[in-house]
Amino acid sequence: MARKYTEYERKIADASKAWRHYEWICSDEYAQREEDRHVVIAGKNYTGRPPVPLETQKRRAKDRYQDALAELRDYESKKHKKRMPEDEVKAFVDAQQKGKGRPAGGRAIALQKYIRRIERQIDDTIDAPESDFQQRSGLGRPPMSRAMKVKHYENLIAKAKSELLDLYSEMTEKERLWHELHDLKTDRRQLKMALRNPEHSQSKGVIRKYDDADQISTELDKVNAEITKKEVRMSMLEAGIDAKDDKKESEHDELQELEIYQERLRRMIKLKKEAQELEEQARQLGIDPDSLKS
Repeated sequence: MARKYTEYERKIADASKAWRHYEWICSDEYAQREEDRHVVIAGKNYTGRPPVPLETQKRRAKDRYQDALAELRDYESKKHKKRMPEDEVKAFVDAQQKGKGRPAGGRAIALQKYIRRIERQIDDTIDAPESDFQQRSGLGRPPMSRAMKVKHYENLIAKAKSELLDLYSEMTEKERLWHELHDLKTDRRQLKMALRNPEHSQSKGVIRKYDDADQISTELDKVNAEITKKEVRMSMLEAGIDAKDDKKESEHDELQELEIYQERLRRMIKLKKEAQELEEQARQLGIDPDSLKS
């Protein structure tokens, strides 16, 4: 069970969460979501409350953070505590979650989902009727042409992919592999969906990208092989085995050979763990394991 926050930690966490919310409101993903929402509202007979302008949302989110930070500083002053640096306050919640369970989704997973959502919007734009792009009378921003809208979405994807690669470069190899596997397994689900149910809304992009079911099956085999490669490397890292690229690993290009190699590796890892357990038992008995090896 997770340890409960102290009163002081709760106030730090409140400020940290408020900052994280402010960052989300300022992100490109949120701006795109709000733009999409405004398009939906403008295109229908909308009778509800008008949406809050983005700049107003940003100001309110920043005010909430500053209020939470002021409350924290007041608590520190009353309790005669040393002021926590503001950078540490902002990072507090993320730092508490680091290392617990599987890697946190965080920014990288959000970017992966964002890229896929924008890709679906490109599909919807390509399939949209011509009337969606015709000039309308009245107030409001004139609609973009189909080509302009697709280009706009492609630029958003390129920017998100660049940020994702930057995030990967800052991760440990194990963290990067976990996130890459997460993305590849989503690819695999979509390819399987396209083969099983071509009429599904999420199959459109796959169907458009590949000419026929044979090409989709070929791509699915490639994705499965890549998943197996990365799972092998992940297993090696977890077992403490040197996971550097070498000629032996690069020779295993076929999926069947990769699966055989993965099974052999699992047996090696199991034997290594058993050997480590025996060495620990020897140490508990006062025996130096190294003396038994000579």
